Amino acid sequence: LLENIAIHLKKRTILDTYLPSRLTNSMTLIRAVRAGLQSGTIMTVADAATQIAIEGKKTGEEYDVARTLRWGVAGLVLHGPYFFQGFSMIDQRLGPATSWHVVAKKTAAAQFILFPPYLCLLFGFMGILENHPNIVEEKIKERVPEAFLGGCIFWPIANGINFSLVSPTFRVPYLAASAGVWNSYLSWANQRGNIKVASTASSVQRETND
Repeated sequence: LLENIAIHLKKRTILDTYLPSRLTNSMTLIRAVRAGLQSGTIMTVADAATQIAIEGKKTGEEYDVARTLRWGVAGLVLHGPYFFQGFSMIDQRLGPATSWHVVAKKTAAAQFILFPPYLCLLFGFMGILENHPNIVEEKIKERVPEAFLGGCIFWPIANGINFSLVSPTFRVPYLAASAGVWNSYLSWANQRGNIKVASTASSVQRETND
């Protein structure tokens, strides 16, 4: 009898340890997927706004639907999950933003630890989605420094608000909304770079033919 009780208690201990872990992992996965959907939606809207409001394209032949879809995919599989995990890591390491000192440390960590690798991944990812794998390295070298410098102005302000005023529940939606504004710039910069590369390639081709 005592042996059966001991076996039963051991099973209960295993279940009590295993089930919460599985539940936590499931909840983390759900939140990461939700973050991706939020970012994908906002980045889709941001590129559409860029094409229509900034570049003056009209819906129809001028509008690049594939380009908007590419940015949506980038938000879904890259931006949302990346920053969900990144900000979770910062929160775990630095704790809640109870003072401006902690806010400053979190903002610096986001700007100098999370942001540069993300830009490299983003422009590399966009180069692949645009079917230009041969210029991925060039795209990263040309656009990441420019985007990083611009981000050094925009993101410290946005992240300061993020860490000090926004609750963890709304942190990813807030970040995605801020990224929507920022993404309008990235979309414009990426397209400008594509036009520059295409123009350079055309000039080289003409010189070769001559």
